Amino acid sequence: MSAPGSAQPLLRLRGLSRRFPGVQALDNVDFDVLPGEVHALVGENGAGKSTLINILAGVLQPSHGTVEMDGHPIVLPTPLAAQNAGISVIFQEFNLLPHLSVAENVFLNREPVRGLRIDWPTLYSRTREVLALLDIDLDPRTPVNNLPVAQQQLVEITKALSFKSRLIVMDEPTAALSEREVERLLGLVRSLANSGAGVLYVSHRLAEVFQVADRISVLRDGHHILTAPTGELTEQQVISAMVGRELVHTQCPERYPGEMVMQVRDLAVPGAASGVSFDLRAGEVLGLAGLMGCGSTEVMQALFGLQPRSAGEVTLQGKALVIDGPRAAIHSGLGFVPNDRKRNGILPDLSVMHNVTIGILDRMRQAAWIDRTQERAVIDGYRGKLSIRYSNPSQRVSGLSGGNQQKVILARALAEDCRVLLLSEPTRGVDVGAKAEIYTLIDRLVEAGMAVLLQSSELPEVLRLANRCIVFAGGRPQGELSGAHLNQAAVMELATGLGAKEVA
Repeated sequence: MSAPGSAQPLLRLRGLSRRFPGVQALDNVDFDVLPGEVHALVGENGAGKSTLINILAGVLQPSHGTVEMDGHPIVLPTPLAAQNAGISVIFQEFNLLPHLSVAENVFLNREPVRGLRIDWPTLYSRTREVLALLDIDLDPRTPVNNLPVAQQQLVEITKALSFKSRLIVMDEPTAALSEREVERLLGLVRSLANSGAGVLYVSHRLAEVFQVADRISVLRDGHHILTAPTGELTEQQVISAMVGRELVHTQCPERYPGEMVMQVRDLAVPGAASGVSFDLRAGEVLGLAGLMGCGSTEVMQALFGLQPRSAGEVTLQGKALVIDGPRAAIHSGLGFVPNDRKRNGILPDLSVMHNVTIGILDRMRQAAWIDRTQERAVIDGYRGKLSIRYSNPSQRVSGLSGGNQQKVILARALAEDCRVLLLSEPTRGVDVGAKAEIYTLIDRLVEAGMAVLLQSSELPEVLRLANRCIVFAGGRPQGELSGAHLNQAAVMELATGLGAKEVA
């Protein structure tokens, strides 16, 4: 793929800087986006991507520098000014009103009227016209809260098109999509570029970036590091530019499993999974893989007491487990890192320290008081062990980067003295540097004897971390892979239901 030729960039940033009290978020950033181009913007959390996006959205103003459209400087004091300039931003957190219809969301505050009333036939007709441009089959009358996440994403894209936007900024557009939905979305992104729009595509997922982008720009610590055609870069070059160093431990290490820790026999989760059996030993990682909706996520939740079990037996170190909720699971020696840290993991209004220690406060109680010195020692210990970066233990956990939030959740599970660690999508939404750090942490835990059950929809993650892998399709295990047989082609063959087999 090569960048479209153009004498005049659609968007150009010149010396763009933004300073917050004590933080230089952007420092003299220069790059451009061409008409008909998909331009990827990548960088670790804290690199300045969100600040740049918010400047283009009219949410923030630059401290220095200029934003140009078609060679002319523009000022974006409000989101409306950005829209009027032809810029639409699709944020990772959707900006939709769930109880309104698709059409009402697409033309919110711009509804066609007849007299003093909304002209509903015209509203639906215009929405169908925009949907048809992207070959999207949605009923304009459908309430948005009745749509799955992938279709809500399509509504956001339709909304951007309805403004006749010339520059569309997409912030982590595939974070909550399945593999098939991702393929569909990437096709739509290319269609947008082919129609002449410029697309600024912000993502942590480098495989998607290399698949869809014409050029790639890298930010690090608020600085522009490079911009180059995708075909002139390798993934490792981009990663090195993002993190400023070569990443180590990129291969699954040799592991030497020990004693049997957990046994699961014929586990069934109503409406999600059945016939699940496996053994898990100390010092190993067992992966659960499959396409989105295959049932592996629900298996993890059932083991931790978040989903009911309709059948099956679970034993931990030879003792039968009766798990009727997370508290019982924790007391039995299970730790859990959920697949959605924002909804089910962090307690956003609490401090970093309280997020780590909330499950072990009983141990630190002295009469009616919590021993704060002991609590501080716990968080200080995990800060060192897991390299958690925060300003002080009283800082709200919501102010940390995604990777550091994930480490806090991991620290909480470890503080509860778990013997089995259940990891569900452990690096979802974190950058490549934080991902590599989390992988190294998992390696160390397993080397120290931890038993890990890993559920992930990212195949490279499963191949990097797991010694063995059970592949799911349609709510049932299709086979177990290990050794040389554990590869991407074999996993996908089972995940798509092409055949069930067991390979030792």
